[in-house]
Amino acid sequence: MSHACEVPTLSQLPTDDLIDWLRMLMRAERAGARLMLDSARETDDPTLLRRLEQLHDGEAESCRRLRHCLERLGAKPGGGIGEFYAKAMAITDVHERLQFIARGQRWVARQLEARLPQIEQPWLRKELEVVLQLHQGPHQH
Repeated sequence: MSHACEVPTLSQLPTDDLIDWLRMLMRAERAGARLMLDSARETDDPTLLRRLEQLHDGEAESCRRLRHCLERLGAKPGGGIGEFYAKAMAITDVHERLQFIARGQRWVARQLEARLPQIEQPWLRKELEVVLQLHQGPHQH
């Protein structure tokens, strides 16, 4: 029996998998933004503060873009900041913590690079490409 004339399935709609993935990235970005703010409170080194501010701006911009993507897909952004935050804050040396955070940034970049070719919506690909650029820019040492 042919299934060609079936009612459109959920696979034609934004998949739960895509939404879960975007929410996971959003939790990571939220964790990053909060890490920058909390780390800034622990230092008075002007160079480090400038670096944290740059990183925070990138994370905050990524959060905004991911939230916009989720809303446009008809999904709620979801809450939480992910366990990455607690792991990073457990590192007492701020410079070491920044290296750990940089590894997290590279993880997000790899996630985006792997998934981007499969994103069908041009507007969504464009938004995610900007998020990827934000992770490849000032984050690289």
